[in-house]
Amino acid sequence: MTWRDGVHLTGTPIWCDARRRRDICFVSSADRIGRTGHGQLIGTPLTLALLGAHGQGHLAVPVRQRFTLGTHRLELIPSGRGLGAAALWVDHAGRTVLYAGPVRTFAGGAGDPAEVRTCDAVVVAAPYGEPHHQFPPLAEVIAETLEWTRAQLQADKRPVLFVDTALDGLEVALKLAAAGIAISAARPIRDAALRAGEVMQLPAIGTPGKEPRAVIWLDADRLGLARALADRPHARALVSARAIDRGLADAAFVWASTADRVQLLAWIESTAARDVFLTGAGADALASVLGPRAHVIGPPQQMALFAP
Repeated sequence: MTWRDGVHLTGTPIWCDARRRRDICFVSSADRIGRTGHGQLIGTPLTLALLGAHGQGHLAVPVRQRFTLGTHRLELIPSGRGLGAAALWVDHAGRTVLYAGPVRTFAGGAGDPAEVRTCDAVVVAAPYGEPHHQFPPLAEVIAETLEWTRAQLQADKRPVLFVDTALDGLEVALKLAAAGIAISAARPIRDAALRAGEVMQLPAIGTPGKEPRAVIWLDADRLGLARALADRPHARALVSARAIDRGLADAAFVWASTADRVQLLAWIESTAARDVFLTGAGADALASVLGPRAHVIGPPQQMALFAP
C-alpha cells in the first residue's frame, strides 16, 4: 500500500481519496477530494452528484451492491461520515482490504452509521484519537443546537452555525429544517444542496438577508460572513467535533461527523484485520493502543499492504 497524496491499493489500479489526478479514484465522501480531474471516479450516486461528477464515465454504485473492476471484487458500504459517504471493500486475489476514510459509527446523523466487513487489512482516518476525545451522544448535541438556535431567533438575532465543510452544512441544514427552522447558508453549501437535490429531497436553503433565519456558514470564511450579515445582530456557534478541543464562537456544540477514540477502536477490532493503517491527527495515539499491527501512513512512507 502506497501513500502519495492519497492511498494506492498496491496491485490494483485503484487510488482512494487522491488529491492529484489518478486514472481510477474511489471517493469516500464529497469533501475528501477537490476538483482534481480524475479519469474515473468511484463513489455512491449521491457523492458523485455532490461533486458534479455523475455520468461522464464515472462509476456511481449503490451501497451494499457487489461489483467487479477487472479481476477485483468490490463493494461500497456506509461509512457514516455524511450524506453519500461510503467505505470501499476490495477482494484482490483472495486478500481483502477495507478502505474507509473517516467513519461515524453511531446513528443520528445524515445517512446510515458505519458498517463493517471483515478484512485482512483496513485503512481508516483517525482525526480524533487522544484519550480525552469522547463525544457526547449526537442526539443530545442536536437537541442543544436546536434549542440555542431557537433562543437566538426569539431574541431577534441571527444564529450563525459554523461548520467545517459543505457536507457538514447539509447535515445541519437537514436537522434544522426538520425542526421547522428557516435556514440560509453560504454559497458553497447552497450549491452543494442544488447538486444533491438531483438525487434526493432537500429543504429550501436561502441566502442570508433581512428575514431572520438560521445561518449555516463555513468556519474558514468568517470574512465572508461579515460581508453577508453587515451590522445585523447575530450570535455565533461552532458546530463541529473540533468543539471538543476549543471554543471559537459564542457557543460550541460537539456535533461529530466521525467516531471518537473508543468508538473507532471498537470499529477497527470488528474488522478482524491483522494490519491496520491509520491516517489523521489521532493516528499515533491510536497506533500506540493497537500495537505492532498498526501503521501510521502518510508521505513519504511506503509499505506492503499485507504482511508476508
